[in-house]
Amino acid sequence: MKYVIDTNVLRKMLDHLPHKGLVFKTVWDNIERNILNETVVSVDECMNEMKKHFSKDSDNSKWIDDHKYMFLYPTNDESITISKIFKNKKMQESIHQKNILLNRPSADVYIAAKAKTLEATVVTSEEYKPNSAQLPNICEMIGVKCISYDDFMAIITEYEYE
Repeated sequence: MKYVIDTNVLRKMLDHLPHKGLVFKTVWDNIERNILNETVVSVDECMNEMKKHFSKDSDNSKWIDDHKYMFLYPTNDESITISKIFKNKKMQESIHQKNILLNRPSADVYIAAKAKTLEATVVTSEEYKPNSAQLPNICEMIGVKCISYDDFMAIITEYEYE
C-alpha cells in the first residue's frame, strides 16, 4: 500500500515525534525506509506549505530539504483530476480566498489527485464533515481511501511493509 501524506501529518511528526530514543528511532527508521522505497510520499504543495511554516534554519526545514524527493509534482492525469474536482462548486471552497490573495499554497486537491493516480491512501489529520470541502470530503468524492494520523502511526509502527 502507498500513502500520500498531508502537510498537517508531516508537521505533527516533525514537531512532536523526537528522533531520539529507541522507540522513536524505530518509528523514524520505518518512516524513512518507506519514504526511500516510495511507499510514503507527499506533494510539492505540501513542501511549499511546510517551508512557510518552519524557519529556514530549523531542523525541520533541513529535514524537508533532505527529503525533497518525496514531494512529487503533479502529472497530467492529476491535473485532469484536479480540474474535475474544481467543477464541483463546493470543492472550490478547498482553496480559501485568503490563500489566493496571499499567494499561499493549498495542497488538498493535489494530495487527493496524487492518491487517485497512485491508487494510494491519503493520511490526514482533517476530519470528514458533511457538506464540507475538507480533504476527506475531496477523497470521498473521487473514491480515494483516507485515514487518520493515528491510523497511519499504528500501521507504520506495527508493520514493516514494502
